[in-house]
Amino acid sequence: MPHFFSIYKFIFTLLIALLLVACGNDSADKNAAQANEPGDIVARVGDEVITFSRLSSVLNSSAMSRLSVPAPGTPERRQVILTLLDEVISANLVYLDAKKKGSDELLSYTENIKRFEDRLLASMYATNVMIGDIPVGEVDVIHYYNMETNKDVELTDEVKLAIETRIRQQKLETLQSTLRERLRENMEVVINEKVLSPAYDDKRTDEDTVATYDKQSVSWRQVKELMQVPDQHSTLPATSIDSYETRLDRLEQYIDNTIMTQKGREFGLEKDPVYLDRMAEYRKAYLVNQHSNTLMQSWNPTPEELKNFYVSNMEKIVIPAARKVQRIVLKTKEEAESIKAKIDAGEITMSQAVQQHSIDPDAERTQGDMSWVKQGAGGEGLDQLIFNLEPEVVGGPVESPAGWQLVKVLDVRDVQFESYDDVLTQNRTLMSYMQGKFIDYIADLRKNHFKVVIYDDELNRQLQKEADEFAQLNNKAEHKAEVTEQHDEKSHQWMVKPVTE
Repeated sequence: MPHFFSIYKFIFTLLIALLLVACGNDSADKNAAQANEPGDIVARVGDEVITFSRLSSVLNSSAMSRLSVPAPGTPERRQVILTLLDEVISANLVYLDAKKKGSDELLSYTENIKRFEDRLLASMYATNVMIGDIPVGEVDVIHYYNMETNKDVELTDEVKLAIETRIRQQKLETLQSTLRERLRENMEVVINEKVLSPAYDDKRTDEDTVATYDKQSVSWRQVKELMQVPDQHSTLPATSIDSYETRLDRLEQYIDNTIMTQKGREFGLEKDPVYLDRMAEYRKAYLVNQHSNTLMQSWNPTPEELKNFYVSNMEKIVIPAARKVQRIVLKTKEEAESIKAKIDAGEITMSQAVQQHSIDPDAERTQGDMSWVKQGAGGEGLDQLIFNLEPEVVGGPVESPAGWQLVKVLDVRDVQFESYDDVLTQNRTLMSYMQGKFIDYIADLRKNHFKVVIYDDELNRQLQKEADEFAQLNNKAEHKAEVTEQHDEKSHQWMVKPVTE
């Protein structure tokens, strides 16, 4: 059977991305709801709220970056928003189910949250405190211009901005290169080379001290995971890194991060709004991820169950053979034979024939392209012709309800996932199986465990508001383009002298 995590986890990837983008920091939304100020709240899942602005942000997020986003005010846009809303509701249901079952109290969850807290504090301390804002003054810009720039270059505002950016980057690189030195100032760090060495792996215990800093010790237990390379497919145990230099680099970074985490807490970064928002987002997303893994493990089918599922659901799993087809529709058989003869003789191309002779009302728009035609979908005569025709050969004519057709196969796609013995077929079967389990589970949560309310009036109001704002922007852009065109025309009139006799 295909490996567990590599196959199952895809179901929840989008849900977690949607949670991170669409839920964000819910505290403000909850406070608004408690004050009877719904704002743009369009749905509620238990005590979790979903706002229209959050849904809109999903459309601009990396989770949706590969999708074509319909314009506001179109039916397609409404459908996309409704689909996203359903996905975010599902993500919140998984989150509430996890909390109800105490998944947020598991040791694996609390340990992971602690590790993320430490990494975030260290990162924020390095960025906000050790590096901070990097000022670049007018004197810096002038000096750089005089010393580093070709004097033929005029010192325009654009050049000043480019110089300022370059100076800031140079200062950042300097600060980053000296970060460890400044961080460890007046602090002695001692590395126990013997304990760290790969040659000591058979003798070392978890309690052995691998380093000390600022009167604190680092045990092997604290860093041993850093000294391993995990198996990418999680099927084999992690292997130890056999390079001392790599181990040393990771240990040094661990010490730096630990120091910055401690200093970050002392500096009060745990109260920073950015920190609080990031932690709220991560806690929620990771809880969904952890609970999802638990659910997937409980749904893991036996090989026999999976094969039986394939047999019962072949129509959903098997992709029929298909041909990408271009066609011409003509009134009579005689006309079709005449056009085919001209194409075969090279007097006219298939595309030209479509433009000049096809009676298909969509021919001008589609150029005769039928896209992919699945086997069995084209009618008996047409289907037989298409699936017995060699690529790039014009076939027909064949009679159809639309008229007499000539067809050319542009591309071929054979039947897929027809053999269950194929690993790809088993993977696809497992995906379909797990999707069904997930849909049923979410339906049960929604029906029997958590109240879901959708505010249709507010959703419609927000959709209309979005459409109106989009229309206004378009009108402004069109007006600006019209003014620019008029200005260009007048400028042209001013610049061009009249021709005199």
